[in-house]
Amino acid sequence: MKLNKASFFGLLAKIVLLTFLFAETAHSQLIFAARHVIGRINQMSQEDSNNNTASQFATVIIDAPANKVYATAVNVASQNTAVTIVSQDSRNMKMNVTEGGNKASISVVPLGNASSEIMISATVTAQNPNLGTSAAVNSIMKICNQLNKVCKPGAN
Repeated sequence: MKLNKASFFGLLAKIVLLTFLFAETAHSQLIFAARHVIGRINQMSQEDSNNNTASQFATVIIDAPANKVYATAVNVASQNTAVTIVSQDSRNMKMNVTEGGNKASISVVPLGNASSEIMISATVTAQNPNLGTSAAVNSIMKICNQLNKVCKPGAN
């Protein structure tokens, strides 16, 4: 079977069109999945031998650059007079803080130019074993509010 130039270019155009159609569908599915993940706070806690909360962990993906998120986390910690910044690593976007007897580690991870993940782990003292709402989640909520981002606890 011999193809002339017109039918060859017609076939090539159809292949290119189908490729773009499938690529756009896949891209749309990724965007749909990302919208369900952005702003959803995932949390977990670990109990001690007396069934009291000993450690709390929370993470969220937000659509903001990591350097802006880290600067906001530092600002939120600095503004709270009850919080003491123990250590700060701006290069790796990590910070350790204390509040009362509780300790927390905050890490911001860049996921691209315009999105990042906040991870917070907090240890809870015996004086405040059950804080009700997680201290780690509360910290993430404060950072999200400062950035004007909507973050909500997810179903864990």
